[in-house]
Amino acid sequence: MDAAVRYLEILGRSMSRESDKPQSRRAALQRAFASIQAYEGSLSRELLRVLNDCGATTYGVTDGNRIKERVPTVCFNLPGIAPARVTEELAKQDIGVRDGHMYAPRLMKRLGLTKESGAVRASLVHYNTLEEVHKFESALAKLKASC
Repeated sequence: MDAAVRYLEILGRSMSRESDKPQSRRAALQRAFASIQAYEGSLSRELLRVLNDCGATTYGVTDGNRIKERVPTVCFNLPGIAPARVTEELAKQDIGVRDGHMYAPRLMKRLGLTKESGAVRASLVHYNTLEEVHKFESALAKLKASC
């Protein structure tokens, strides 16, 4: 736990301008969390755009103006392509996503999905890049073209 807190503290301090370096650990952590949230929001907006452009059904908040209401983990399905196939094909291109019921079979039922197939889940964090989201976009386009 100490290592995680120190990592976040260093991250927060590195995101400060020289003139406003945080003086306390708390200030550095607050800056880290705010910076992470803003950056992950930009990644989420781009991921949602990619999914919208490829015709995916995306579950949860999809409005870019409400991005702070969600985490950068997105469940989706591509029309006519089983979630397991999406996962397998993306793995061949070194893109890690998961598929299934996400340990939430009642949610899958509420979404009209079967527990057996479920959805695809893509997760982003603060060390992912826009380039990786664009690689994901290219991989989805390639997959859709092959179906």
